[in-house]
Amino acid sequence: MILSPSFRAGLFKKGSPLISPSLVAVCRGIVGGASVVGFLSIASGLIDLTGSGEDTSKLLIFGTLITLFCAFLSGYIADVKLSKSEGLLGVTCGFVACIFTSSFVYLLIGEMNSFNDSLFESGAAFTTTSLSILDVNTFGNGMLFFRSFSQLLGSFTAILTAVIFLPISDQQHGSTFSELKLDQMFLQKRIATIQTIALIHLVSIAVVTLLLSVGKMSFFDSLLMSLSAVSTGGFTANSDFLTDPSVQWILIVGMIVAGTSFLIIWRLVTGRFTFALRSSELHTYLSLITISTILFYLWTNSGSHSSLRQSLLFVSSSISTTGFHFLPFGNWSVAASFLLLLLIAIGPMSLSGGGGFQILRLRILFSVSIRELVRQLHPRAVVKIRVGKEIIADQNVRQVVVFQFLFLSIVFSTSLLLTLLGVSVYDAFVSSVNALTTAGPIRGVDGSIIDVATFSPGERLALLPAMLSGRLYLLPVFVTLGYLLSESRNLVRPRRRYLRWKSSFKS
Repeated sequence: MILSPSFRAGLFKKGSPLISPSLVAVCRGIVGGASVVGFLSIASGLIDLTGSGEDTSKLLIFGTLITLFCAFLSGYIADVKLSKSEGLLGVTCGFVACIFTSSFVYLLIGEMNSFNDSLFESGAAFTTTSLSILDVNTFGNGMLFFRSFSQLLGSFTAILTAVIFLPISDQQHGSTFSELKLDQMFLQKRIATIQTIALIHLVSIAVVTLLLSVGKMSFFDSLLMSLSAVSTGGFTANSDFLTDPSVQWILIVGMIVAGTSFLIIWRLVTGRFTFALRSSELHTYLSLITISTILFYLWTNSGSHSSLRQSLLFVSSSISTTGFHFLPFGNWSVAASFLLLLLIAIGPMSLSGGGGFQILRLRILFSVSIRELVRQLHPRAVVKIRVGKEIIADQNVRQVVVFQFLFLSIVFSTSLLLTLLGVSVYDAFVSSVNALTTAGPIRGVDGSIIDVATFSPGERLALLPAMLSGRLYLLPVFVTLGYLLSESRNLVRPRRRYLRWKSSFKS
């Protein structure tokens, strides 16, 4: 032991500032995030044996050292119960730790030119943003698995954060009272929720992998593509398969399911088909896909029989914020580009693996707009906010309004920063929307893909805060910023901080 037991006991005695809940949340998040990357590195090292095996030793050594070091540090973190806000602080710190630690993996392999590049690639992976700068031809099976599985971890963390910490309403998706009790079992029992969501992820990956491997794709390529589809990450190790019609149909179904709420999927799994199909949010989601596909087909129609399938492919990739790099087709118009950008901003259903503003919040804002218009005509009218058959509480409405303000603020600030760095106004706006919604790729007016590798290191790093905020649904990041501001105020007032610590130590 580096620290003696007596020193360790004194280090975490009552009144010590090192057991403050906020500091414990930060330490737990950092140690937990680094441990996840350590385990993933070990697994990737073993996977690399299926290929050339050149990176096996590096991945195994790095993963083992990180895991052992984090296991040692975990013994020195006090066992303190955390509040909801402190839990959000820990989630953000853990997510940042994952991105920062995995950046060293890309540097260790030696394929990245600088730490800025590895940090951006790591951030794009864990935030499931389809803005990769990797040259996949130079990577072995181990690193390809590491990059693809990072997306799944990021998506899994985000959906658990939404379920456990950020419920918009206890009666989402038009639940009746009888089925509400069963849905609350899904939302309130944390361990059961984690197991259920993990099982849905694993089953989805297995099904998509098997379907893809039936064709020309190898099992390993099928696995990597299924990880990207289920996690809405959009990373592809071999883009040649994206032109195969059979692969496109499988990805269409996979992306639509990935954008569906886990609560709806859970209802279907438990046999409550009628309740699942009654969801008003599901109706809106499917209607958006249908209408957008028809419009996209009309705006890009070149007389080809495959254009309808390709239209559905682009629409499902955009609204689920998966962002596979499909090449444009047909007579691409400005309206088609705007439609895809609009779908990316709206995003899929709430409690799904995708990013974006999400449909439930959009419907709540629409109902708020209708209520305000009615109040202008009838000031004394009592108009409730409804989504389907559900009445939304004013507290939840305020949360959505705050989310809208933060969402637009990040888009504006990121666009402004990119413009100051030399990016054109249109490219800056589209890049900021794609980063915040964790979507991709960035497309020009003509539908062409703008390679993010052509951005300068500063321009790419300017996208990282938006990517992180969008993947964690904004609130955890802003809670962390609040804690940082509070701690910075304490640092500039050391006397008050010392007196507070001294009084707590004596008590």
